[in-house]
Amino acid sequence: MRLPTYKELRKFVEIEGWENKDKLSHKRGGDHRRYIFTTPTGERLFTRISHGSGEYKDADVFQHILREQLHIDEVAFWEAVDRGKVPVRPVPPTSIELGASIDAKLARNLITKVKLTPTQLVGMTQEQAVERWREWLSKPRQ
Repeated sequence: MRLPTYKELRKFVEIEGWENKDKLSHKRGGDHRRYIFTTPTGERLFTRISHGSGEYKDADVFQHILREQLHIDEVAFWEAVDRGKVPVRPVPPTSIELGASIDAKLARNLITKVKLTPTQLVGMTQEQAVERWREWLSKPRQ
């Protein structure tokens, strides 16, 4: 697995159009730059990247950044960095009728623990979300 430099990670967020949160808040200093991005589904993503010129030395850390912060796969990441190709992110279907939203804590648990994607939550009612959460809670874990 190819591991990126901090510069390549900064290049990715610039290509995709992430906002530099430090510039927005006029923050100075610190050891990382902070970025925010709103996906087409309305999900807000956050990441931070070292000011340094080094590189990531641990593949698990890089995989965590891809999965939990950037919400992108490795192929799309390198396509952006190497070829300047903006990643294609899922867009919610326009035919879905939006109803009442799901409770934020419940949505977070469905994403982080049940491993649903934000796209899977689109169009889900509060009752459906609660049922999915109860199903997950009732399953034995190792």
